[in-house]
Amino acid sequence: MKTAILALVSLLTLGACGGGSMSSNSANNSVAVASAGVITAFGSVYVNGVRYDVSAARLQKNGASVMQSALAVGELAVVKGQQDQATGQGHAESVDVEDNVVGPVASIDQTANSLVVLGQTVLVTANTSFATKITPATLAGLSIGNIVEVSGLVDATGSITATRIGLAGTGEGLQVLGTVAGLNATSHTFMINGLTVGMTAATLSGFASGQPANGDLVEVQGTVFDATSMTLTATTVRLATSERSEATAGGRVEEEGLVTRFASATDFDVNGAPVTTSATTVYKGGVVGDLALNVRVEVAGTLNASNVLVADTVQINHVAVIGIESTVSAVDATAGTLTVQGVAITVDANTRFEDRSSAQVQLFTLKDVNVGDSVEVRGYEHPAGSGMVLAKRLERVPATTVVEVRGPFKATTAPQFKILGIVIDTTGATFGGVENHQTMTSAEFFAQAPGKIVDVSGTGTTTVTAATVRIDSEADR
Repeated sequence: MKTAILALVSLLTLGACGGGSMSSNSANNSVAVASAGVITAFGSVYVNGVRYDVSAARLQKNGASVMQSALAVGELAVVKGQQDQATGQGHAESVDVEDNVVGPVASIDQTANSLVVLGQTVLVTANTSFATKITPATLAGLSIGNIVEVSGLVDATGSITATRIGLAGTGEGLQVLGTVAGLNATSHTFMINGLTVGMTAATLSGFASGQPANGDLVEVQGTVFDATSMTLTATTVRLATSERSEATAGGRVEEEGLVTRFASATDFDVNGAPVTTSATTVYKGGVVGDLALNVRVEVAGTLNASNVLVADTVQINHVAVIGIESTVSAVDATAGTLTVQGVAITVDANTRFEDRSSAQVQLFTLKDVNVGDSVEVRGYEHPAGSGMVLAKRLERVPATTVVEVRGPFKATTAPQFKILGIVIDTTGATFGGVENHQTMTSAEFFAQAPGKIVDVSGTGTTTVTAATVRIDSEADR
């Protein structure tokens, strides 16, 4: 994602140098924009809450030209084009998607909800989408040796918080994006986190000195990987970014990512790129005090003379602690609402839509959801204390009678409790704790659950009769 964010600078530079439609157009109130973020829906392409018409756009994935059908919800994209300031709608000139890593799964840690691919640690959260061929849509659907492609946000430690995991296509090459470290000019190798890259026979491009240097952000591609020595033999090594100093001040930028450096609210980085705020900055979804290291945000503003993004808006992205999988009992696409398990759910421009049912609708929206459909919703309570949910993800899934509920434990009278307003009856349920899914008694569960996030699987509508109940070890997902 750092690659995508810094690549915005290059896009804006092109526009500032007279690149046709990237110039501002006062007649139709459009401005040039470069936007980096997760694809949340199609019907053109939605990124950072904006719908971009891609009918005339150049579409690329991992450097190759593709059709729109090759792109997927959850992938990180850089969109260059025009945005109408009155309507908020956009017209894309280009959409570029680059995976953070493509390679074989070396290990899977179900407890930490993570995996390792080409020496890169990949974290799976509630915001991770899985390709439909991965069943179930969790780490349990993957096996060691699977060749996967991962798109995600890089945190302050270099780990990738996955926004999408898919299976690589037949013949697809290996790839990794990351920062050069431990450069060895004698052996012609360098490190990207836990991966050694050998570049003796590689084609190098984009480097002013002809060679990469420590600290350079690069895209590495290759076909040979030695799992024993954790070495990728590169065929190409390309400088992946342009510095902000090359961009013209005043360019409009929208960025989604993690706070990777935090000194203060007026001095922090998003995906390695500097951001500042002012007294007029508008905060959405939170307040200035919520800014901190590794917090997920969307920032929008303009570049100043020092090529720092001056944010006029900062959107704090909430953790999706609420999860519901069940049958839709009501839906109003016009109002942007639906009801699942008696809970009122709202979608907005930032909700990620995906169809995992047999219909496999790519341009999937709330208009495609019908009463009786099975869906999975991940989101958070909004407004706080209302019992309603604002969805961050909405997926239609194959029909099921099993009800899955996740959220904060609310005590009533044992053997019952509530999640939001959903009554959970644990009579006959199996209980689990946070460490390695160990079992516990009903009494132990009710003693430890207050203040915790719990997962429930069962059946029922008005009341969910639980088959399994578990205290969630990943409460911050």
